[in-house]
Amino acid sequence: MARSDVDTRMAWRAREEFLASRDASRHPDQVRPEIAASWQRSLANGVDPQGVEPDFHPDINLDGQLCLAAKPVIDKRCEHLGGTGSSLLLGDRSGRIIERWGDGARVLRLLEQAYAEPGFSIAEDVVGTNGVGTVYETHQPALVIGGEHFSEQYFPFACAGVPIHHPITRQLEGVLDITCRRQDANNMLLPWILEVARMVEERLYQQASPDERLLLGRFLAATRRTKHAVVCLNEQTIISNPCAARLLDGVDHALLWEHAARAITADTADTAGPCALTLSDGRAVTVHCRPVDDERSTVGVLVEVLPAAQQRSRTRATGRPARPCLPHLAGHGARWQQVCDQAQRYRERLLPVLLAGEVGTGKLALARAMFADEEQVSVIDAALHPVDGFATWAAGLRRRLDDPGGVVVVRHLEALEARQAQTVCGLLDHAGDSGPRLVATLTRGQGAMMAYGPLVDRFAVATIEVPPLRERLEDLPDLIPVFTQRHAAQPGRRHWQPEVIQTLSRLDWPGNVRQLENLVRRVLVARTTGDISITDLPEDVRVNAPRRRLAQLEQVELNAIVSALGQTGGNKVEAAKILGVSRSTLYRKMRAFGLDLNQSAF
Repeated sequence: MARSDVDTRMAWRAREEFLASRDASRHPDQVRPEIAASWQRSLANGVDPQGVEPDFHPDINLDGQLCLAAKPVIDKRCEHLGGTGSSLLLGDRSGRIIERWGDGARVLRLLEQAYAEPGFSIAEDVVGTNGVGTVYETHQPALVIGGEHFSEQYFPFACAGVPIHHPITRQLEGVLDITCRRQDANNMLLPWILEVARMVEERLYQQASPDERLLLGRFLAATRRTKHAVVCLNEQTIISNPCAARLLDGVDHALLWEHAARAITADTADTAGPCALTLSDGRAVTVHCRPVDDERSTVGVLVEVLPAAQQRSRTRATGRPARPCLPHLAGHGARWQQVCDQAQRYRERLLPVLLAGEVGTGKLALARAMFADEEQVSVIDAALHPVDGFATWAAGLRRRLDDPGGVVVVRHLEALEARQAQTVCGLLDHAGDSGPRLVATLTRGQGAMMAYGPLVDRFAVATIEVPPLRERLEDLPDLIPVFTQRHAAQPGRRHWQPEVIQTLSRLDWPGNVRQLENLVRRVLVARTTGDISITDLPEDVRVNAPRRRLAQLEQVELNAIVSALGQTGGNKVEAAKILGVSRSTLYRKMRAFGLDLNQSAF
């Protein structure tokens, strides 16, 4: 409800005491709990309580669903604002103002002075407590009057904001706010704006496509028969039940969406059977994907996420993910865990071990991790024998084999020719069981197997197949932070957004883990501070990461769009001008190519 001048002065005093003590809980009777919580968040985000300059983003999409639904409703309801000196603000799902309606020059002038205009972000972490940003933060209605604002420049205003949720997905689409001068606040602000928001949501439902309504029907039918996590989605729509919302975080969403996308685009529905996945917190789940079809085509997919029968990656005592059994290795997926378990078993035996896999999969890293507790691990690389000649290289190997201590890793067996492989076989036979522990790495697909087959047989008593990165994409959220920690100047402050992980999971990764590490280094060199977003990925990566196979003309279009976005630093308005297309056309093509993950599921 509205506050009197006495209550407003009380809020001012409470705010000053809070800024001095930095603890809003010390004044429970002077400020509402939701305002106190918002002050605490604003302070933690480093918002200046004296005055702020909001970020300006001119790239506003007035052709989106939210604007199309809200404008007719608000245009009509604004007729009732005549003489009230009030203004309506429509914010998008990130807290940025995308449209404004007003009555009275005075309040509009005050709003301009406070940067409350289209294009400016008034998210709570940017400007502090207010009727748009705080709603975006909490997804709950908010009433903020005078001194309850965190920043002094908003003291002249009274704001009542409410969330606008999509009636099908229940996702936050935007925020609707009514603002007036502080002294004009009354008890009807919040009920009135709530009614307008419900009317906007009704129009959103009316605008829903037949595909969206079909997805909703299939989702409701699934949730009636199961208590498990259920998600129903297509390119533009994501519907999930509370169980799925609690189970999945941002990175899990991204990887699950990519799995669903592959199910949607599979040649037959039978290819989308159960799949074992490991979530970012180590929990093992089984994912069932079922296409949602109308009479003509597949319009989406229904995803049911069930707990795995045995969750070996979690401990019973704490329920937290178990630590990898081998040091310095990142990854929690089931495929990688099998490799680590196998390496653990072979480490305890005195058998020769062969580590085989594609180029860049981390075979040498696995060998070093297996024997990290050994004082002497010698790596003898067969690929280097042309440098000093094979005879010199073989003599060095012989000397090391004569020393029975430690571990010898013979790397790149595929680099040896048939006669050279025979020589190495003789050296191994001469060393016999009295020599050091033997490990070898073999790159699959390199050279003719017949040339070094007998040598491989000597190591392959215990063989570990190291999987390619494309078969363990669920480990991307583990691998990327490790490489960031290794190469970033300030590793603890760098975060890769879930949309980036999602984009990277679309690549084939022919160079595997080594290629991923090189990519991380490229990105960190180009973006030295702040979070990593999709626009920070190199142009060649974004071009090669569409969610579907493109025709030749589509690939040309994608190259041109990515190039234009690179020239403009991600500014879509300027990119559309360079391309000579309308802004709405650019948005549509970006969604079609999977470049705009703010508007698409995958």
